[in-house]
Formats: sequence, structure tokens, C-alpha cells
Amino acid sequence: MKENNPRIKLYIACSLDGYIARKDGSIDWLIEYENNSETDYGYSEFYASIGTVLMGRKTYEQVLGFGDWPYGEKKTYVFTRQKEPLHREKNVEFVSEDVGEFVRRLKENTDEDIWLVGGSQLIKVFLEEDLVDDMIVFVVPIILGSGISLFDRIGKEFRLKIVDTERYESGLVKLKYEIEG
Repeated sequence: MKENNPRIKLYIACSLDGYIARKDGSIDWLIEYENNSETDYGYSEFYASIGTVLMGRKTYEQVLGFGDWPYGEKKTYVFTRQKEPLHREKNVEFVSEDVGEFVRRLKENTDEDIWLVGGSQLIKVFLEEDLVDDMIVFVVPIILGSGISLFDRIGKEFRLKIVDTERYESGLVKLKYEIEG
């Protein structure tokens, strides 16, 4: 029997008006809030707590543009509907099967928590299928006015329990929620 029931954690930043990227997918507005010598916004502790990383194809392609692969040795699954092969980083597998079935099987075979990186389409599927346990959202003090929404037409209501908040000198606010129910 498994010792631990892994939790799926959405860990993401958004603008005050709820956007995770500009319309073109750019996240240039986040650069001034990158981890620095004063704080990593709790990232090191969070990263140490997870064993698996999940993301959509568009997010994966954007991450590849950053240069060095930021997820090190963590097992990463990229959900995609594309048939042609994508550039594959070490420890990355592409998944085209049903998200819910895959995630339930993954949770049965791991003891460590799972990081849902994004993007918005994958977040929508995870929420609609009740697969997210925790949301750690960093609200960035900027209003973008338009862009890619964090929660785009989910079509369902969720009750959240606030677990923690933290305010940083940079103006970022961390909100940690558990999804009730």
C-alpha cells in the first residue's frame, strides 16, 4: 500500500487582472520578478517537494526558449495532440492519451507531489476533471488588460480554502489555496 497520497499543485504567476501571459504568449512582464539573492519566493522549498512536472505543449515550447532546461532531473510529462515529434529534453515524455486516466495512473505510481505548470488549456482540463488539489498563485502587481487568462471559461464553480498568504517587498503576493470538496 502507498505511504503517501500525492497532491497535484498548480504553481503559477498571474497579473492582477488574471492573465498568465500576453496574447502572444510572452511573459516578459515577469522578468523583473525573477528569483534573486533576496528571495526565491519559496520556489526552492516548493521544487524540493515535487517529483513530477506536468505541462502543455505550448508551455513546453516556451520553456525551451529560456535556454537551460529548468526542471533538472524531474520527470516531466508534456500533454500534446501533435503527431510530429517535438524536441525532447532529458526526462521528458509526451502524452497524448486522456488526461484524467493518465493522471490517476500517475498518482497511483508516485509518492511525491506533482507540479501542474500550465498552460491555460491544460489547467482548464485539470480543473474540469477535479484533478487539482492545491493552487499556489503569485499575483504580480500589474494589469495587462488582455492576454491568456489563468482560468478561461472553466464552466464550473470551485470553493477554495485559503491556506497561506505572503507579501513580498517586490509587490508580489502569494496566495495558497486548497480546493474544497
